[in-house]
Amino acid sequence: MTRGLSPPRAVAFAAAYAVLTVVGRMTAVEDQVVSLIWPGSGVALLWLLAESPRRARRVLAPLGAIHVAVVIATGVSPVVGLFGGASVVIQTGVTVLLLRRWCPTMLGTGGTASIRSPRNLAATAAAAAVGCALGALVGTLGLWVDGSPVTAVTPLAWFARHITGVLTVGAVGHLAWEWRTQPISARIHGGTSGELALVWVVSVAMTVVLFLQPYPIVFLVIAFAVWSAARFPTFPAALHCLALGVIALTLSLTGRGPFATIDDLVDQVLVSQLFMVAVLVTGLAVGALSDRVDESYAAETAARAEADEQAELLAEMTESMDEGLVVLDPQGRVERSNGASRRLAHRVSPGASDTDALAHLVAELRDPDPARTGAARAELGVGDVVIPLRSGEEVVVAVSQAELSRTTGSPHVLLVLREVTEHRSGLRPLAGFASTAAHDLRGPLSAVRSWLSLAADDLEPGSDALEPLRRAERAAAQMGELIGDLLEHALAESGELAARDVPLSGPGGVLDQVSGMLGPDDVLEAAPDLPSVHADPVALRQLVGNLVGNAVKYARPGEPASITVRGWRQGSRVVVEIEDRGVGVEDDERALIFQRFHRSGAVRAHFRGTGMGLSICQTIVQRHGGSIECLPTPPGAGTVFRFDLPAAGAPGGG
Repeated sequence: MTRGLSPPRAVAFAAAYAVLTVVGRMTAVEDQVVSLIWPGSGVALLWLLAESPRRARRVLAPLGAIHVAVVIATGVSPVVGLFGGASVVIQTGVTVLLLRRWCPTMLGTGGTASIRSPRNLAATAAAAAVGCALGALVGTLGLWVDGSPVTAVTPLAWFARHITGVLTVGAVGHLAWEWRTQPISARIHGGTSGELALVWVVSVAMTVVLFLQPYPIVFLVIAFAVWSAARFPTFPAALHCLALGVIALTLSLTGRGPFATIDDLVDQVLVSQLFMVAVLVTGLAVGALSDRVDESYAAETAARAEADEQAELLAEMTESMDEGLVVLDPQGRVERSNGASRRLAHRVSPGASDTDALAHLVAELRDPDPARTGAARAELGVGDVVIPLRSGEEVVVAVSQAELSRTTGSPHVLLVLREVTEHRSGLRPLAGFASTAAHDLRGPLSAVRSWLSLAADDLEPGSDALEPLRRAERAAAQMGELIGDLLEHALAESGELAARDVPLSGPGGVLDQVSGMLGPDDVLEAAPDLPSVHADPVALRQLVGNLVGNAVKYARPGEPASITVRGWRQGSRVVVEIEDRGVGVEDDERALIFQRFHRSGAVRAHFRGTGMGLSICQTIVQRHGGSIECLPTPPGAGTVFRFDLPAAGAPGGG
């Protein structure tokens, strides 16, 4: 919001308006009441813009009083003086009101800009036209009331002199205000101070020459306005255009130039003012367009610099990564790589060039020997490839890939390479131990359960020992479930995976295979055209079976389970969602339920279980290069699990 004017500045504006009013009155001819020019209109506009909107009366009241006093003192009748003061007040108030509505970014309207944009320039001209038209009607009415001669040209002349003052003194003054208070950039491809001096000398001289000869070629002055506005900032260019217009108007008023041939003096001044406004508006328009071009160029330059900086930062980030990154073009050739991938390539092909080493590495990874993948070795996951080195050692690389879509042309492929040799080699004995331990515990536990059952059957009903034996039998059964889940988890974590294309829906699909887990009233809905996946069939059946089994197990008491399965292709992956209407999962439990042995408080008290099922699901999904999550749902809306697997037919199987 504009601050209120200080008393010294308010006095300066008042004095400037009084002086320019005297100057305007000096152009009135003997048989005319109305002055020929009125530069004070521009000062009045700037005065009100500089004042706070809440204190507009502090400008409009003295403005009207100064106008009435000066014009009456210079020979105008009191009636015309009063109507003239009212016309200036109405004209200035309406123009500023419209500017504050249409151009809130300008100085004096709440912003910091000036008329250096096409929109602000057009809005200023429109607001000035409306305000000056209303002022012309009030002023003409005053002449009619006073009994002065009024013709069709009278309101037009009144309008022309005031809008000329607004668009010349007001516009240039507003640009000067911005130049003084705001940082203004020079033209990106602007001229030098020497060129500016040349423009002034040549244009002033040519304007004088053109107005001293009788031929109608004064329009050539506009070329100098375009020259200065295109090469220099808008404010200096506007000053230059205003100077040329003042020279043209002065020469016309003194009877020189082609406009002096017009017989009627009022018409002569009207045409001269029109020429003056045309020169200035042309310069302002060209300057505004040049400013927009400069702003666009500066924004593009800044964006390009930011993009270069981000590209450099991205290059530094990729070079510092431990994972190897390789980008392949549609023909499978290496287009980009980072330091980790090149180092890995030179371990596989020592002594080769970067290009040859990367090409050999990509060939090994994209078309591996089946004997050196997760299908043949238990400790390897889907996407793991074993590459033999010349030293006799081997390196295990976990490979994942994704398509990089482009607006034009075929997509590129991104390979992410991670060496997991030590990690995978450590899994083999752990996996064997877990599988053996779980398997060996099953035998003794089965014997315990059998003896407990026989002992309970031999007891008489109502015996005091029967209930403890039944409790021991239930505990042994629960221990059996836990050992079974541990064995399944060990197999899911390190068992052999033989990935192939597997349908999710349809006859023989995974959902069809697990449908036996449903009760007679349970419902499982799935689209018949769910996309197929590339996964180990046994592990996939265990994954989907666990999630469907949970949906049935944790259905609301007394209600049948309702399960919906959705799936869609996303790049080289298939995203699957399994939704139920069961008891649901609390928000603070959604990340914890995938931990081993974790069971949320809502199900622990009412449902049996070991807390291993979802951990098994997570292990299976992760071994297939994906992730699984429990999505947030409104209270009472059930549970939604989302996971992703390699898509069937995707390059490299995921």
